[in-house]
Amino acid sequence: MFNKILIPVDIENVEFVEKAMEVAIRQAKEYDASLHVVTVIPGFGMSMVGSFFPEDAMAKALTAVTKQLKKYVDTNIPKEINVSFKVLQGKSHKEILKESKAIGADLIVIPSHNYKKVDRVLLGSCTSRVVERSKVSVMVIKP
Repeated sequence: MFNKILIPVDIENVEFVEKAMEVAIRQAKEYDASLHVVTVIPGFGMSMVGSFFPEDAMAKALTAVTKQLKKYVDTNIPKEINVSFKVLQGKSHKEILKESKAIGADLIVIPSHNYKKVDRVLLGSCTSRVVERSKVSVMVIKP
């Protein structure tokens, strides 16, 4: 049923994704699917903002986060699962949706915070945006 499963991971809050990762791993094993783990770091936004940082700041951040994500994948994904990982840069929901399309994912497994309704309205929700805009099935896992 599923061939490629995408799962976004907040590398700064990995405990938050534990339950979703268990589900993604179970789905990958059941369907002999590949697992694609991504994390998204924000960009500098406007070029004016970026001009306040050293030129190599983003490259260093990408390298550091890639090492963290690799360690997470090596520690948490069973060896028998075909897995890839990638660090993306930009707005989380947009990057997740772009990556889903790029890899041809047929399922996104995504954790959801336990925000109150007011927080979701004021802050927006990456998970909500992914669900609303995705062209493929999205499995939302509550903590």
